[in-house]
Amino acid sequence: MALSPPVEVVQLERSCTGRTTFCEAQSSDQTLIAELAPQQPWELFCHRHQTDQLILLRGSLDLVVLHNGRFERITMREDDPVMVRIPPGVPHGAINQGRYSATLVNAVLRHGPAAADDYRPRPIPAGLLGQWKKLLNAPDPRDHLGLEQSGETPDRSVPRNG
Repeated sequence: MALSPPVEVVQLERSCTGRTTFCEAQSSDQTLIAELAPQQPWELFCHRHQTDQLILLRGSLDLVVLHNGRFERITMREDDPVMVRIPPGVPHGAINQGRYSATLVNAVLRHGPAAADDYRPRPIPAGLLGQWKKLLNAPDPRDHLGLEQSGETPDRSVPRNG
C-alpha cells in the first residue's frame, strides 16, 4: 500500500500596521473564497491535479483529511493563523461545528486539468464511519448517509510545520 503524500500545517507570520493585521499571501493559480455555514452535513472531496492551500479568515472549523487509511483532524481558528496545504489525491473535508459561519480562502495550485469528479462530494467509506464519528465527536453519520459502520481505528494528529 502506497503512503499518502503529507498534509502540511504551516504557521503564518502576521504583521500589524495601525489597526490592520496582514498575513502573507500564497502563490496560486486560482483563489477561491468559501463560506461554510455551521452544522452542515459533512462531505469529502479529492482532487487529482490540485493542491489546496487553505487559510481561515473568520470563525473556526475542523479540516478532516484521510491520510494513510486514517482520518486526521486539523482545527483551524481565526486567532491562530495557519495555512494547511493538502496535496493531490488526499480526501478531505471541512466541518463547522460552531454557531457562526466560517470564511476560508483556498489558494489553489494546479498540476493539470481539473477532473469532472474533483468537486463532487464523495461518500465517507463505510469502514471508516465509526472513526469519523469518534474523531469529530459528531452525530453518527449513518443517520445522514444511510450507511453501515464496519470498523474503527484510533485517530492521530497532523504535526505542524514551520
